[in-house]
Amino acid sequence: MWEERKILIAEELAKGHYDIVSLQEIWSRRDFEMISEKVHDVLPHTHYFYSGVIGSGVCVLSRYPIIDAFTYRYSLNGYMYNITHGDWFGGKAVGYCLIDHPKQPIHFFATHMHAEYSESHQYVSHRVVQSYQLSQFIQHLTRPTDVVLVCGDMNCKPSELCYRIVKDVTGLADAWEKHGLIEGGCYGNTADVSHNTFSGGKSPVKGGPRDGNRIDYIFYRCDGDAFKCVECEVTMRRVPGKQFSFSDHEGVSAEFVVKDLHGISRTDPAEADEPDIHRVKEVLTETCSVVSAAIDALPSLNFKQISYIFFMLFFILSPILFPCCEDSPLSLHFIFGKLLHVICIIITVILSGFLFYLVLNSREEYSVYKNVLQVIDIQLKRINPQKRVKENFHLE
Repeated sequence: MWEERKILIAEELAKGHYDIVSLQEIWSRRDFEMISEKVHDVLPHTHYFYSGVIGSGVCVLSRYPIIDAFTYRYSLNGYMYNITHGDWFGGKAVGYCLIDHPKQPIHFFATHMHAEYSESHQYVSHRVVQSYQLSQFIQHLTRPTDVVLVCGDMNCKPSELCYRIVKDVTGLADAWEKHGLIEGGCYGNTADVSHNTFSGGKSPVKGGPRDGNRIDYIFYRCDGDAFKCVECEVTMRRVPGKQFSFSDHEGVSAEFVVKDLHGISRTDPAEADEPDIHRVKEVLTETCSVVSAAIDALPSLNFKQISYIFFMLFFILSPILFPCCEDSPLSLHFIFGKLLHVICIIITVILSGFLFYLVLNSREEYSVYKNVLQVIDIQLKRINPQKRVKENFHLE
């Protein structure tokens, strides 16, 4: 099915309806090259963000030249031993492209954050750290007066902390929230929508604003009239003429009006509007609570990992602890015994790597959490003094 769908996606993009496109979960370099080739006439400038073992899956296709690019891999990406989840192997990251639009440069960010695979919410703290690192990445690479676009699969709803970190800490606007086009029963939801042929079965509601979840976004920041969002809609839903959807997620599209900088007075960066201080403080404080709770939970997580190790170690040492006689089916004189011996060797290799990973990862996760707490502490201390200075300073 994917072999057919990736061609249909490329053909849809090749129609020229979009000027800048970001795709997620393009794991194969060959797939990226095929899509790039098919859309070359309308989107000739492309970039793939390499990360992790199998690649981030994130890429950008642009009508305008990409004159700079950078990949920042998030410090936390799930756990290596959760093989079926795969996020650790993908090396979730945020990709940055400086796009040379003829009117003015566009700072374009594309990302795909860690998925939530169950109701246990075991990856919330990792996604919170990813959201915070994304917000810091944006703030350190751009100025308040720069044109900024941030898009991707955030794997979080508007009511969740991760969304508020990305939006409120950076002062970004949500294109759908500001200019969402509600039509044809569409309320901006992009995942688990009932009519989607791949993920529709997850929705307990059919139709209406509660049908599915909104977890894919286009955020933007602009300076006055130089860059304005005029419309946002859900796009690329069902494949025309087919009985299936383009993807398990609906697409999100936003239309912007870009004006030439010449003749337009721009705000001085020092005087530009800053994010709402009260919201920033609230979001950062809540982020501290989540990260602190994650640090407190590390010992129990380590205990679980150590339990896995002891189980595998017991299996490896079982021939020594419970030796069998030569005529036993478990001995090396029989096929089953040889197969069991080979399995023991494989598990020994896996156990060695797992032990190495466990020792390093447990300390790395702790260090990442502590680093986030320290930086947030600096930011919170900076907010309050600035507020007092603004209230008490008078010029005569």
